[in-house]
Amino acid sequence: MLLEASGVSTGYGPLTVVRDATLTVAAGEIVAVVGPNGAGKSSLMKCIARSLPVQGGSLRFAGKDLATVAQNHIAQLGIGYVPQQGNVFPELSVQENLQVSCRGSLSEARTITKEVLHQFPRLNERIKQAAATLSGGERQMLAIACALVSSPSLLMLDEPTTGLAPLIVRERIADIQRLRDRGAGVLWIIEEHPRICLPAVDKVHFMSDGTLGPAMAAGALLEEGALEELFFGVSH
Repeated sequence: MLLEASGVSTGYGPLTVVRDATLTVAAGEIVAVVGPNGAGKSSLMKCIARSLPVQGGSLRFAGKDLATVAQNHIAQLGIGYVPQQGNVFPELSVQENLQVSCRGSLSEARTITKEVLHQFPRLNERIKQAAATLSGGERQMLAIACALVSSPSLLMLDEPTTGLAPLIVRERIADIQRLRDRGAGVLWIIEEHPRICLPAVDKVHFMSDGTLGPAMAAGALLEEGALEELFFGVSH
């Protein structure tokens, strides 16, 4: 198992915002966390990425205790993290964003960058453009590419489709599925477009008020009225 969170709690200072969360992500698996705004989804992911403390429970990656790992070391372990905001350097070009995200020798960086650009040919077309000039979909593509140049075995995506048109959402979903098919584990926070995104995932957790529900098949949430009842308390 790549990622194992068991009874994890986290928060900000004395405030606990996620309580007793349990989930697992295996290699070659997409696991989604869905729920309304303010449910604690991003806070849980920040805890796994080590920008928030583990207040309780156990958090392990490939058997290693993540609670002892500093935030700036998670990429070395094989964890890629794409936060919802601040995920690229807007003043840098596409090429420069990829370069500063690379690790290892110069030759290794060139090789992996070439491989990533092959996956995202549109970025190759805009290689000299500043990230600030890219469309929203292209910036999300660049953010994912920057995470991939460290060759992660686990990729964590915080709402990568938020604010995008449905056509672009489907393009990002295809990108995420290709990563899964290459053997990476994916932890994916979904808030917008759940009916478009959920058919692509292997299992899903619903989160509300800091509490993470058990894993379920995506089809269970896609049944008529199920999403609306969970999000809004509306029963059909």
